[in-house]
Amino acid sequence: MRLPDSDKKMNFLSIRVTIITLSILLIIAIVIFVVFWKKPPQYYVQYGVALGTNVTISYATGRGNAQQVVETMFKELDNINNIFNPWLPNSELYNLNHSNGQWTQVSPELLDVLEYSIQIAQKTDGNFDPSIGRLVNLWGFNSTDSRNWHLPSSSEIANILPHVGYQNVQFDGNKVRLLNGVWIDLGGIAKGYAVQLLVEMAKENDPNSTGYVDIGGDIGIIGPKYGNQPWVIGVRNPRGTSNDALTYVNLYRGYIATSGDYERYITVGGKRYYHIINPKTGYSDNYFQSVTSISDNGMLSDAFGTAAMVAGPNDISQWAEELGIGYFLIYENGQIQNNTLWNEYAK
Repeated sequence: MRLPDSDKKMNFLSIRVTIITLSILLIIAIVIFVVFWKKPPQYYVQYGVALGTNVTISYATGRGNAQQVVETMFKELDNINNIFNPWLPNSELYNLNHSNGQWTQVSPELLDVLEYSIQIAQKTDGNFDPSIGRLVNLWGFNSTDSRNWHLPSSSEIANILPHVGYQNVQFDGNKVRLLNGVWIDLGGIAKGYAVQLLVEMAKENDPNSTGYVDIGGDIGIIGPKYGNQPWVIGVRNPRGTSNDALTYVNLYRGYIATSGDYERYITVGGKRYYHIINPKTGYSDNYFQSVTSISDNGMLSDAFGTAAMVAGPNDISQWAEELGIGYFLIYENGQIQNNTLWNEYAK
């Protein structure tokens, strides 16, 4: 018995639809399997010490060279120290500080950071000032040995203040001249520069790589955790232990840095004096316990906190709005304040 041609056609179409349906279901199943069963990236984590502080780098890449890239990053930190450490004899910055006011050719790296530092100094009315090297030295805060930290006399500070001021830094192409005996100390911005440079090195190796760089609490995000999750970063309680966080922020990108009064400080007569020095007075101020900043620029996040610790609360909101910074402030009395952009990062 033969089927009518119309029935044959219907049967063929039914089989074809079934095959197409099964193919679609198979594709969907494969996609679901890949999404949910894909092996998460394996992070290579390395710890070390550089720029006078602890360093952690966590890195994952599909190119299989995570360890090699991280080791290259640590080597680059040695190079950065040889450029930016003002207290290391024969470093590039040390030599510039001891150039006796002569025009001195500097590397592109030092020139970039110096020029950016002066821009931030101008933007913050001199509350961030890279020319405070002689003040840092006077207080002994250039040393990691707390026995060297001390309260200078008022006359000693008065004698140093004429040798401070970012206006004394002059540029001529790739040459720099320091007038009036100023010394440059880039401690308020160098870590941010280093973090950003290492993040850029990681992304250059693999644009889809993930992880983070942490240099003494200055943190840059290479990429979201496992490719789609935030890195959860705590803001330290300045009056607690290093593991005591007051709040947390979720970062998929960007740079976060904290400036505070709790790392290098002395207490004299019941008053706390710390390493972030007001370039106009020669003393540290007591507006905040700490300032934490988030932005898309490592140097900016680092320098903003320093400027805010010096300036106090009056100008911070305006600076943050103009520069695109999220901030979290802890006042001296423990009161907390943050802005809208911080809340967007914290979600």
